[in-house]
Amino acid sequence: MHISFMAVPEHGHVLPGLPLVTELVARGHRVSYATTDAFADTVTEVGATALLHTTTFPARMPEDGDAGTRMFVDEFTAVTPQIEALYAGDRPDVIVCDIGAFQGPVLADRWGIPVVQVSASYISLPGSKAEDFPAYVAAYGIPEELLTPRPCLVVMPRSFQFDGATVDGNFTFVGPMGSPAPWSPPDDRPVLVISLGSSYTDRPDFFRTCVDAFADNGWRVEMSVGRFVDPADLGPLPDNVVVRQWIPQASMLTAASAFITHAGMGGVMEALAQGVPLIAVPQAVDQLLTGPRIEELGLGVHIPRDEVTVERLREALNRVSTDAGIAANLRAVREEILASGGVRRAADIVESQVEC
Repeated sequence: MHISFMAVPEHGHVLPGLPLVTELVARGHRVSYATTDAFADTVTEVGATALLHTTTFPARMPEDGDAGTRMFVDEFTAVTPQIEALYAGDRPDVIVCDIGAFQGPVLADRWGIPVVQVSASYISLPGSKAEDFPAYVAAYGIPEELLTPRPCLVVMPRSFQFDGATVDGNFTFVGPMGSPAPWSPPDDRPVLVISLGSSYTDRPDFFRTCVDAFADNGWRVEMSVGRFVDPADLGPLPDNVVVRQWIPQASMLTAASAFITHAGMGGVMEALAQGVPLIAVPQAVDQLLTGPRIEELGLGVHIPRDEVTVERLREALNRVSTDAGIAANLRAVREEILASGGVRRAADIVESQVEC
């Protein structure tokens, strides 16, 4: 079977689906991935053939919601003809696409093949209405093919979804699909991982505050500052703090005792799969919902980004690392994730779209 993957070219949209690529390749399927040069090596490493197109996405993601919406629509308009040309002589049997990659359903309908969507975030939000998406499609001139119900793999446990008990139909909560390689810290100190993800990382003051908060506190601190901050700009570092632009986050979380995060869904799910308590400092977009959601579900602490201080960070770390209620909630969610089926259940659903 030839399976095509498509996703908008951002880490939070590409990475959650990569374990599914690995699983499908292991089952003997041929997988191609329409992506950009920035992710060519990433998709090739998991066994897919990279088919390259250009992107309209900016180097820095907008924080304004309307600008973000327009960005996705512009990307759809620009990449759809490129991807159609890439597959002109080699049509896939099924498309698997990130829920933000609107070209997936449109091209599937055009080619007469099935499509499975992958949602790494919420499938509905508090206060949203059933007619919101049709109105969105009409307002932005997107083809109505997007309104046809599709099988959708939701990469989170049902309990994390707002009103998750009411969601049924075409949505399957498979949970986070990754199985990261274990990481071994160099000593027996508890590990604190700190990251604001890949897009909203131009926050040198935040990173410096973290250094001040956790200097010589008995923990090993592993901090990622992203592409916009030079670690040298943070000044002298205490012996227990390691700062890099990038870290193997998913692997490090296998050994972590706490995680300070921007509340991006990918990182949150990586932590919950390992039972790691969270300190959420949301920066933009759906993170502003996820931070409070983490505290509401008793999985950690939420600190609004303009309320971050040395004292608040220290208090939060003490709480999440000692609170028995948080520990119990994390165990329950981890058990739910294990029972959700993960990547094997997801791959079964993809295969069933062609075999049925």
